[in-house]
Amino acid sequence: MFDDYVERRLLGTVQSSSAVFVVPVDGRLFALTFGQGRFLLNPDAYEERFGLIVTLNSIKSDALRSMDKRTLVDDQNSRVQTSQAASALSFGVDIERDLVRGIVGRPTDAAFGKRLAGADALTVTADVEIPSLRKLLRRYLKQFASKEYQKNFPWVDQVRQLIPKGLAATRLDALLVEKMKEAWQKGGAGVAGLWLSVPDIVNWEVVDGFKFTRLPREGVFSDLHLPGLVQAYRSEEPTLEFLRKHYAMSVDEDERVIDRWPIYRCIHCEIEDDGKSFILSAGRWFEVDGNFVDSVESAFRAITRYPTAFPIYNHHDEGEYNKSVAENSDGRLCLMDRQMLAVGGIYDKVEFCDLFGDNQLIHVKHYGSSSVLGHLFNQGLVSGDLLKSHQPFVELANAKLPETHKLSADPDGVKFVARDVSAFTVVFLIISESDEDDVHLPFFAKVILKSVNTRLRELGYANVMLGKISCDPDVRVKQRVREKKRRVRGLKAVRRR
Repeated sequence: MFDDYVERRLLGTVQSSSAVFVVPVDGRLFALTFGQGRFLLNPDAYEERFGLIVTLNSIKSDALRSMDKRTLVDDQNSRVQTSQAASALSFGVDIERDLVRGIVGRPTDAAFGKRLAGADALTVTADVEIPSLRKLLRRYLKQFASKEYQKNFPWVDQVRQLIPKGLAATRLDALLVEKMKEAWQKGGAGVAGLWLSVPDIVNWEVVDGFKFTRLPREGVFSDLHLPGLVQAYRSEEPTLEFLRKHYAMSVDEDERVIDRWPIYRCIHCEIEDDGKSFILSAGRWFEVDGNFVDSVESAFRAITRYPTAFPIYNHHDEGEYNKSVAENSDGRLCLMDRQMLAVGGIYDKVEFCDLFGDNQLIHVKHYGSSSVLGHLFNQGLVSGDLLKSHQPFVELANAKLPETHKLSADPDGVKFVARDVSAFTVVFLIISESDEDDVHLPFFAKVILKSVNTRLRELGYANVMLGKISCDPDVRVKQRVREKKRRVRGLKAVRRR
């Protein structure tokens, strides 16, 4: 291909090579990479989503052949392919919960090539020679500048993940550091749009608390929060390097580390910059469309709040709390926490709920990241769906429920179609150390709750409610420092004679 332009000896004789061919076009530079040549480019050197936008502007909405997507909070990547051209709906895309990373399709105009594959880079199958290359690249540049794709794919711009260490992410990291410095000055409290949360689902039967160092004198915090971080590292400056290289840890009763995460990954930060909304979640920056933010916030405010206050949380874990609430409810609530129903199939074993009474399926969870809370909401959806559509689910639940709370079984001889669940309410209660009266959720947790709420109401549930369980002030601020166990030295067992 390059015989007339580059001496062959400059390309070397190795089987695998890395090369970048740079072509100036209308004041821009196109980088055509060969072999491992893409790794010669800095992440902040190229346009994010260039290939994706060009592809979307060049194909019909029903002419997709392959799609790469990532579930926003579950960190699950997938690629779905079809044997023939199809629309986005055929790929199982949830336009509110899935992030589209790449698309493959056949362009409507043969001048763009036989096939386009777009993500950040654009991969093209086309017959082209060097002299006509600039003309083809100019066409792609024009397609990138077009907003025509928003007519057929408006949901693509709702949320987009920024390239780590790219120009936008680097600017936002600098703003994050400024917020962290403000938190250091205020002792970790009162910084808008900034807080810490557990990034993964943890086993509260084992986890006793959280630490930021391994020093015994630091003590154990009941939850991850900024005041604890500031207290642990008061003398240090919260630089980006500091946030990436220091860790938050979950520990057991003996302060042995169970799991650990970079502090950067535990930060949830919401920033408005240059009229745009950005969110740091689980160590990744996202740009979120303003209209999408408004629709999610509106749906979140519309969800019914639980009308009565639940008992204050001052317990060791969720299990202990749920048991205490059930025992002190005068028989109104029964405990279903950790009572797994062997549904089988794709669901395997499912919890009916944590607490049940007055036809309310109550699910309780400690506050956490979007993935943690998303797991809670999806649990409620799975249970609700099975109660509606799975015939033996009531029998399985009744085997665990006390006589006073058993569900009405389907009459014998009646063909099962779908159960009427209009008398039931699904309730999500979140244990939170926040001083706010209302429960505060990370943005992507609100996105999942919006979707779950819609689905449960479509199934016929009377209502979906959200509530906050407040923490005892002593539990919130308590930093448990244990006394050192005394070691007995020189003690030996004596064998009986």
